[in-house]
Amino acid sequence: LSSDLVWSGEEGINELDYTLVLTSSEKSEIQQALKFFSGLGLDGSQVTKDTFPLPTLQHRLHSLSRDLHQGRGFFTIRGLDPDEFSPEDNILVFLGISSYIAEKRAKQDDHGNLFAHIRQAKLPSVPQEDRPVRDSNLPSAFHTDMFCNVLAMQIRGCAASGGNHIIASAWNVYNELARTRKDLLEVLATPNWTFDHRGRLMEPDKRPLLYYHGGKVILNFVRQPIMGLANVARSNGLPTVTPQQVEALDAIQSIAEKHQHHLSMQLGDLIFINNLSILHAREGFQDDEENTRYLVRMWLKNESLAWKLPLPLQRGNERLFNSLDIEEKWNIRYQPRLRFPLRERLSP
Repeated sequence: LSSDLVWSGEEGINELDYTLVLTSSEKSEIQQALKFFSGLGLDGSQVTKDTFPLPTLQHRLHSLSRDLHQGRGFFTIRGLDPDEFSPEDNILVFLGISSYIAEKRAKQDDHGNLFAHIRQAKLPSVPQEDRPVRDSNLPSAFHTDMFCNVLAMQIRGCAASGGNHIIASAWNVYNELARTRKDLLEVLATPNWTFDHRGRLMEPDKRPLLYYHGGKVILNFVRQPIMGLANVARSNGLPTVTPQQVEALDAIQSIAEKHQHHLSMQLGDLIFINNLSILHAREGFQDDEENTRYLVRMWLKNESLAWKLPLPLQRGNERLFNSLDIEEKWNIRYQPRLRFPLRERLSP
């Protein structure tokens, strides 16, 4: 494959090339848009480009959206300070800016939550390894966030140490496998990978991990529902992974680590990732009394720029973005976690 989507951290990636640092006038424009929206008396579901007007900044945001879908596949917007906004206004700013990148929002779980509050749960005594990764401080292996098109994250807090996001080009992983292990490409493209999901939004599934569709290669997977959990039996009738499948997953991890790029995280950053072309992971981290890693995540789609999806991914994408049997829930504020349902431990 030859494309801007083929890149390697080994070659050196300049942070300035993918970071939009907001000017004082652009930050003022965002403040004015927030004030304008607040004066309309609308709720968060009605944040759009029309109700959150950014007449100057919009041109740079539209360009970044094109690069997200047709270029490198990721970028950071830097310069906002979340401490200057209430929790509600932080969400509105996130919604307003992201509406210029990818306007459609997905539900992320069986409760219909539109936001995932990703931070280490402090109250329960549940061991870190028995929690969903997003509620722990453990590192995560390379993966994608299942069926969404765009992964968007707002950085509300940074850890005392560690916790940076790590990304790798799925197209570069494909190219290296094509050069060195074509047999594993066949394993990845075979529709016998079983996903042991335990919810309504993400159902048990059997499909390939690797696709060539609409002129694009798509690698889409998360390890937990495939590999299972150490102390949890697979659902009745679901097969375990084969040695060849384990080898293929380990090869992806190894190649991704070889070509990875660490995204530095600063308070207030907005990070956007093409979930169909970029694999992501994270470092383990430690919080302290003054520094807590805290991200707010959305799953998004740009209707006009979205990649065409093969049927297995299209069905999952449709459930996330258009499911009518699960009502939307605007979980704007973080709620302390005390219990961790199994279905959440098997989800990204």
